[in-house]
Amino acid sequence: MGAFIFVPALVGCVVFGFIFCLFAAHAYLTVMQSTGSGAKLITWVHDPILDHFWKVFYLAWLIGLWLGPAYLIGRAVTSGMESSWLRLAIPLCVFWIAYPVSQLSSLSGPTIWLPLHPDVFNRLAQKSSVVLGFLALSAGALAGLGLGYHLAFFQSGLLWLPIGSIVFVTSALIYARLLGRLAFVLAFTKSFMKRKKKRDPDESKTANEQPAEEQEITQTSELPPIETRLDGPVTGYDFAIEDEPLEVQPLAASQDPPPRQPSRKTGGTSIDKSRQWTDEDEDATPYDVGEMELMAEEARPSVVIQPSAAEMKLISRDDVPKRPKRAWTPEVWAFLGQPETIASIGMLSLMCSAVGGMIRICRAFNPVGGE
Repeated sequence: MGAFIFVPALVGCVVFGFIFCLFAAHAYLTVMQSTGSGAKLITWVHDPILDHFWKVFYLAWLIGLWLGPAYLIGRAVTSGMESSWLRLAIPLCVFWIAYPVSQLSSLSGPTIWLPLHPDVFNRLAQKSSVVLGFLALSAGALAGLGLGYHLAFFQSGLLWLPIGSIVFVTSALIYARLLGRLAFVLAFTKSFMKRKKKRDPDESKTANEQPAEEQEITQTSELPPIETRLDGPVTGYDFAIEDEPLEVQPLAASQDPPPRQPSRKTGGTSIDKSRQWTDEDEDATPYDVGEMELMAEEARPSVVIQPSAAEMKLISRDDVPKRPKRAWTPEVWAFLGQPETIASIGMLSLMCSAVGGMIRICRAFNPVGGE
């Protein structure tokens, strides 16, 4: 009977686990990227979740690159021991040191799938004090991450399930915030990979600076002809530099022809002799020209003439991130008070609780191992 409950619960673990990882990866990268760009608060993007489908595999590649071998090492070291904390502490220590290097390499390298980039080590060496501060703060975040993972998925008792889920999700977002802050500080360091290429003095001399007799000119006859459908191959005309330019003679001043008079009688109407007549003119009466009528323009609203405060803020560029004087300030934790962050933590905690509940059901009705 336990197998009939175990199989659906196992399927539920896979389905709910993947959905949880999908939303968790999107929230983690949103916090890290917003912080890495210099934003004090997180800009939560409400896009279709399927647009962020690739983020699961991206984080699985970076995390599994270090956490997978570290977990195997931890199991080998603690073989024969019943200490689950030591088995969990060894992978976290490896992850604590190695993962930030891979994540920063992915952000600064030519592709996001590159786990190691030599320029990252140079930037970390320039900000050694900031790196030490990150390691101290991230150690607490990873400790909370391991504690929440143990309470949500391994600790017996339903009371620990929601508590562990909240601790696990919150610690993951705090770690993303700290890593994004480190990436923002390192963005103001100098890179040794980008060096200016010295120009060769011979190459800097352009063709325009050379004498005309030394320039090689390609004549039109030397170029491949243009194939046309009617005339066949068509080529242009050659030219010679030594040919003297043609002199353009000024045109003679033209004299205005005498005004023409109408060919028919006008019935005693006075005719303007300065008027020029053509064959198309039938009426000898000249047209009167009055003053131009001025049309009253419609007054434009002030909204169109004067830009709004939001538009002026975009023009002023006052929100451009500046070099931080101190890396670790209280504003690092300000994102936890945002309503969007609280809602995201609540939603992810519910998903994590659902996955943890499915795992507990699988362990309870496992036909092989049982509890």
